[in-house]
Amino acid sequence: MSDTYVTLKIREALKAAQGSRSQAQRVLIAWALDDEQLLRGLCKPFLKAIAGSAVDRVARGGGISTATPAPGQGVVRSARPGTGPKKLSPQMLDAIISRMGTGGGGATPPADDGHEQADNLKALAAAFTQRKKP
Repeated sequence: MSDTYVTLKIREALKAAQGSRSQAQRVLIAWALDDEQLLRGLCKPFLKAIAGSAVDRVARGGGISTATPAPGQGVVRSARPGTGPKKLSPQMLDAIISRMGTGGGGATPPADDGHEQADNLKALAAAFTQRKKP
């Protein structure tokens, strides 16, 4: 396995993808699934980190998945267990619902010292952050 072989295949993938890096990456992955020499050449610089990660995961009580994703699919990560986002108060939900579709007009939430509003905004941000994670 020489670095020149891997480099040639990378250049060939870039040429086949007309310079598109993301498309070249997909082409290279597809080739690597059929070409063991290419796969080994691509993985060799990262093998220590891969092995270390696998050992850490098993040592923590997790397991290693032997299922391989279909070509074109990324790694699917499980959701982190947690307490979940805090719930919004009924007043804040009513205020949000009343503003929907009105351009921000409508009823305003009752005045408070600002702590409840800050907590509610944090809960809303946490809900959107958890929703974005795969």
